[in-house]
Amino acid sequence: MKKLLFLLSFIFLWQASGECLPQSPREGYIRTSDGVRLFYKIVGSGAETLVAVHGGPGNSLTSIEPDLEPLAKNRTVIYYDQRGNGRSDLIKDREKLSISKHIEDLEAVRTHFKLDKMMLLGNSWGGLLISYYAVAHPDKINRMILHSPAEPTQALMFEAIDEIQSRLDQRYDRTQRDRFRVVSNPQTWMKADNPRAICREFFQMIFPVYVSKPESLKLLKGDVCSGSEEAVRNQQFVNQQIWRTLGSWNLLPSLNVVEAPVLVIHGAADPIPVESSEAWARAMPNARLLIINGAGHIPQIEQPEIFFRAVETFLTGSFPTDAKRVQPSTEKS
Repeated sequence: MKKLLFLLSFIFLWQASGECLPQSPREGYIRTSDGVRLFYKIVGSGAETLVAVHGGPGNSLTSIEPDLEPLAKNRTVIYYDQRGNGRSDLIKDREKLSISKHIEDLEAVRTHFKLDKMMLLGNSWGGLLISYYAVAHPDKINRMILHSPAEPTQALMFEAIDEIQSRLDQRYDRTQRDRFRVVSNPQTWMKADNPRAICREFFQMIFPVYVSKPESLKLLKGDVCSGSEEAVRNQQFVNQQIWRTLGSWNLLPSLNVVEAPVLVIHGAADPIPVESSEAWARAMPNARLLIINGAGHIPQIEQPEIFFRAVETFLTGSFPTDAKRVQPSTEKS
């Protein structure tokens, strides 16, 4: 169960009064307070700035940037590789992979680019990360998109794992399930002569249960296995350490301090239960939930017109018409 938790979790924006982002190299490094270098990439050149945060834990910006390309049509989009991943410094020190360090890193991105308040988009695990940041720095948030967000509590993640396991059992025969157990074992990645081959095999098996129609994966441009071999191998170490530092997390009671507008986007076929996204939207005073039919965890490739229209509407100042408030639960605890 622990190995599955670590690996399945894989798939699992300053707007400064109309001023342009100060001139910066299109790619480069930010040095954090503890000396870690974070690689960043800037796409687009509009006056409005969005910071996009990738999923994982353990992925890199190349997992989302190619498929979110339309976001840069009207604005500047900043992506960065989280510590330990991609082209950022590959970290072996467990203490440097805590959630508090990731919060500090996002604040370092804000200050490096001299952003007053950020517009943020967090994909999957990135949605959980930016929410932790928003709780720590609610005054630094302009507006925020939780894009197919990871679960706000550990209990909801266990529900998602049960659903994912059920889908895997239905899709694969015994021999295939045995092979999946091998490629989903973190030790397999860390000891492999070719960790990229293991990474690709793992995602080829897991991605079909994350979408509405497996054939839609032909449209996927993002690469979850990019970077050096050591970066790919390090994905598993990073993944394990971050979930360990979260422990039995429950962010819901803390989210009421986030007063900025928040759009939660959830694909109806996502193995993460809709109750998870409802909980996100319910917990923040100015949040709304958009459910996209005919899509799973990657709505930007399965329903791009709906996804990007909703994001554009929200980033330009309004909630999409179909985004709804989630009423408080009437169930007794």
